[in-house]
Amino acid sequence: MKAYKHIVLFSLLLIPTLVFSQKWKLSRSEYIYGVGISNYFGDIGGSAKVDAFALADLDLASSRPVLAIGYRYKLYERIAVKANLSYANIHGSDAKSINEGRNYSFTTNMFELNGHVEYHITKEIHMVSYKSMSMRGKVKKFNRRINFYVFMGIGGAYFKPKAKDSFVGSSRFVDNKNLTFVFPIGLGLKYPLTSTTQIGLELGRRFTTTDFIDGFSPEASEAKDTYYFTVINVSTKIKKKKRRR
Repeated sequence: MKAYKHIVLFSLLLIPTLVFSQKWKLSRSEYIYGVGISNYFGDIGGSAKVDAFALADLDLASSRPVLAIGYRYKLYERIAVKANLSYANIHGSDAKSINEGRNYSFTTNMFELNGHVEYHITKEIHMVSYKSMSMRGKVKKFNRRINFYVFMGIGGAYFKPKAKDSFVGSSRFVDNKNLTFVFPIGLGLKYPLTSTTQIGLELGRRFTTTDFIDGFSPEASEAKDTYYFTVINVSTKIKKKKRRR
């Protein structure tokens, strides 16, 4: 009889653990809204220095806005897929670069659609709220921590470059090659504000299959154009509706 009681007691203690470990399944989906900046790395502008990640060419003055919306779905507790639509203005200039005497610059509006897979390095802990009588009815929150993840994927982009400064009227300017594949790779983080809302930061580099985002591909060019999106986002969980019995 004692053994039976121990089994029942152990089962009752185990139930909450099992429920919390599967809680992520109750809110697998999220809507995501973001705003940030774009930075371009190509044949216009650039530094005399060279590094593997092209960070020496980073020109903060050429940063331009990015707007993004997305949808995330968790396949497993640590693995999610995400669809993302972004609008970005991209700009580059020879000002204060190794090619300053050439005085080329450009701007383009870009629309990018991509899908990528995320791997969450840290498990997402669901925030729990409760009211404390000793705190005079205040809502107290716990189990909050930063969730880190990495991602990679594939997509496509449409762009239409516009020449500026001494680049206007140049026979080297090409504006009719407007499509490219993109391969985003990067990292991100999320932090819960409420049980359903999170704030995040995502840094992603886009490798492309084109050398004409800037409308310019010199003979000496050895690499395709790339660009970065740095986006602050807010995500809202879509809770699973409870079925009525």
